[in-house]
This record gives sequence, structure tokens and C-alpha cells, in this order.
Amino acid sequence: MKLIVFVGTGKYEPITYRWGKYEKYTKFFSDALVEWLQPRTTCVMLTDTARQHQNWQELKPLLQERTEICEIRIPDGKSEQELWDIFQRIADVVELKDELAFDITHAFRSLPMLALLVIAYLKQIKEVQIRHLLYGAYEARENGVAPVFDLTPFAELLDWLTAAKMFITTGNASELAQLLENIQDEAWRERLPQRPRHLKRLADALTKVSAHLLLSRVPLLAESVRKLQSRLEPQDGARAEISEWAPPLIPLLERITETYSPFADDDLRTQAKLIEWYYQHGHIVQAMTLAREWIISYQLAQQGKDWRDRKARDQMEGYLNVHVKQYPLWSEVSKLRNDLAHCGFGRAEGQVLGIKSIQQQSEQVVNEILKLSEDIDQTVS
Repeated sequence: MKLIVFVGTGKYEPITYRWGKYEKYTKFFSDALVEWLQPRTTCVMLTDTARQHQNWQELKPLLQERTEICEIRIPDGKSEQELWDIFQRIADVVELKDELAFDITHAFRSLPMLALLVIAYLKQIKEVQIRHLLYGAYEARENGVAPVFDLTPFAELLDWLTAAKMFITTGNASELAQLLENIQDEAWRERLPQRPRHLKRLADALTKVSAHLLLSRVPLLAESVRKLQSRLEPQDGARAEISEWAPPLIPLLERITETYSPFADDDLRTQAKLIEWYYQHGHIVQAMTLAREWIISYQLAQQGKDWRDRKARDQMEGYLNVHVKQYPLWSEVSKLRNDLAHCGFGRAEGQVLGIKSIQQQSEQVVNEILKLSEDIDQTVS
């Protein structure tokens, strides 16, 4: 583990810091953390003034025999450029996939906020694991004991924000599901009281719906959506566990329901909505692939036939290909879908559709399918 600390020039008084089962009487909270966490390396952020100050002169000998010390020179942070310099110097001492702990007790002015931004950056760019984000709250002392505030959940909130953004933008809930799995696994690993038992079941339901949606497993999508809906019912144990163990997910529950519930039925009108959803979220390949299948289903439904029957579908596809001039929508969708399926290969130079043409033609196809879906007799769909 690598510990990152800030040392300033303030007047530090000795006190007993208490963090769970840990206690230590010391003038410097970083001294306590090195004893408790036993980091391999401790990176100490120091301005030129702090490097010469008595605080560092006293603290350094306390740390030297217990951890490798890496002194990092930083500016005072009196301008935007200096803050960027501090940001970069923190990032530079971190290696790919490092395990990190941050002590922001003596981080001056805006540095605690900067530390959070660095954490967000490092999580994405260097895939680090944030084990602890701690603050020795000297000002909250009572009877000679200062509590330690564990701010790690605020760092974890950044993961939830990233996962939420992915879900809202693409419908991909895999990151949300992974966070739920991690919470339950960690609680059982730590043998915490009243451990969650339903979060992984909810994660599994989210994963299946998301995968069926993004991989266009349309016949399986409706069933998996209904399974997820049951997991989100108030009487299901997962709902109560979310409130206790995963509160950042609470505001997203309604969004999850709004996104997936429209696809709980397996009929042609629902599939038309799904085609529209694919298009609106930038999944044009899936939209046009399903559009082609939808036209086959629609023609069979119009004739009162079972559009789920494989033999009937093959026969209708052959019929549409032979009579393509009579079905302009089929012609347009087939050409567009084939162009997308070949990934820009397989045609003479200059005949491959451009991005703008693909978007415009796809929009026209979606609008036409939505119009047709309004007149479908649901008794045969």
C-alpha cells in the first residue's frame, strides 16, 4: 500500500486519535496512520516552507524506520497553475493499479477537494484501488480523543457516478451490478454484522437485462426485465438492503425502472419501442438488425400467422426478397443492415454509406416502423 499525506506549517498538538479498534497518542495523525496501515511507501507532500518547518523535522524521524519515505515538493497552491502542478505531482507518484490511502488531515485550503479530483482521475487512468481516505478530526475532539473520519465512501461515490453515467447513456448496467456484488462480497469477507444477502441476486438480474438488451437477445429480454422488476419490489429483500448498503443507488432505481420496464412485454409494439430506444442511444447496428427482423414479424402478423415460428419466418424472408420492389421499407432496411453488418467492407470504393447517411436513413426507418406499429392488432402480436 502507498500512503499519501500532506504536512503543513500549522501548530499541531498531541492528542489521542481513535479509529475503530485503533488508538494512538501523537502530535501527527500521519504518525498514527503509518503505524496502523503499515504502508510500504509514504509519499509526503511538502511545500518549500513545510520542508524546512519544525513539523516535518519532528515527523520524519518517526516515520523513517517504519516506511519508505518519498518527499514530494509541491507549490503553495496560490494560483490555478500551482493547483494543476500539485494535481500532476500527486498523479506522478502513483503507479498503475497501486493500492492507495490518503490522509487529508493537514491538507491546506482547497487541497482536500483536489485530492478527491486526483482520486477520480487515478481510478480511471491508473486503475488504482482506494483503500482509505481519512481525516483526523482534531477539532471534533472530546475528552482528549479525536475521532477519525473515514471518507472512503465519498471516494467510492465517484465509482457510482461513473457507473450511473454509463447506464444512463448506454443502458449498460454492468458497472452498477459489479458495485453491488463488491459490496456484498466485502461485507462477507469482513464478517460484518447483518450482512447483505440479496444484492448479488439483484446484480445478476441487472446484468442479464443489460446483456440481453445490448446483445439484442430480444426473445429473452422481456423475461429478464420481469425478473428484475420482481427484485425491485418493496417486499424483496434487495430493496431494503440497498437503503442500508448501497444508498447511491436509490436515486437510480426509478431511472432503472423507466429504462427497462417498457420492454417487459414480448410483442411487436414493444419491439418497435426497442428499435426506437436503440436508435436514440446510438446503438444503430442493433436498431437496424432488429428492424429487419421486425418487418418479417409484422408481415406475418398482418397475415394472422405466428411470427415466432422459424419456418414461417424463413418463408416470409424469402418472399420479401423475391418481391422486394413491392416492399420499399424492406429494401431500405436490408441495404442499410447489410452495409452495417459488413462494417464498411465488401462494397466498391465510394459505395459504402457515410455516417450522416446511416443516421438519416436509420431515423427514417425508425419513424416508419413506429407508424406501422400503431396499427398492429395486438391479438395476433
